[in-house]
Amino acid sequence: MLLENQSFSYDYVRLFPQEQIGLHRQPSWELTLIVIGSGIKLIGDTTEPFQSGEVVIIPPEIPHCWYFNGDKTDTDGKIVNITLSFTHEFLNHCSLNFPELHRHIEKFKNIQEALKYNDSQSIIIASILKSMHKQNEVERLSAMIKLLAVLPLADKTRTVGKYTKKDKKQKRLDMIRIFVICNAYRNISLDDVVRHVGMNKSAFCSFFKQSTGKTFTTYLNEYRIELACQLLEQEYISISEICYHVGFTDIPYFNRVFKKYKGCSPSQYRCEKMSAWSI
Repeated sequence: MLLENQSFSYDYVRLFPQEQIGLHRQPSWELTLIVIGSGIKLIGDTTEPFQSGEVVIIPPEIPHCWYFNGDKTDTDGKIVNITLSFTHEFLNHCSLNFPELHRHIEKFKNIQEALKYNDSQSIIIASILKSMHKQNEVERLSAMIKLLAVLPLADKTRTVGKYTKKDKKQKRLDMIRIFVICNAYRNISLDDVVRHVGMNKSAFCSFFKQSTGKTFTTYLNEYRIELACQLLEQEYISISEICYHVGFTDIPYFNRVFKKYKGCSPSQYRCEKMSAWSI
């Protein structure tokens, strides 16, 4: 987090998954490296999974949050990430004082969307960010200069979120989406989400169906099945563990719902994925 007299700040963060920060935005740029952890990230208009090693740059004022699921932690049960924040003023200052960086920085300042770096570029950026952990402020400034030369490489990225101005309806849908992300592993009910958004049940069901084209139960089951698919790609987690982890309390019911949406059983899905990897 940037202090008043800082142009950039470096934060090496270790937290228990339940201590993570909720949806927020900031007036500065934010570069994040997930050192240890996995879960779901929500950036602007996009929600998708993330894993350890991921590097994302987020422009100012784009709402975002990282929901860690607790599957991957260090030996103390904590998730680890590095966040580097810096201002437009810092970019302007560097552009003015380092002519060699002017072209790179001006290109970087035109970025309007959150970007995820590809694997090869993430390794380069991660190496610089990790090296900053034990550096003093002057050494970190030198590392920042290195980063400004590699961050603008748009061909090494893909968009993972952009800012969209939201009306009351979209904000309410975001509340529902975030509630599902945070609580999908629990045995949540329609009453729980209705209470969360402050609507009566009839109005909520009508609003949600008109807005998404599906019932809340269908939406919740689809989300849980997608989470289950991610976990099924990890051999060391049993299907029964996955069932309970994604919020189902009955294994036969989980199998039926999974087959309804994926056309095969969880074990068949896992076998197909494993076979594809072995080719």
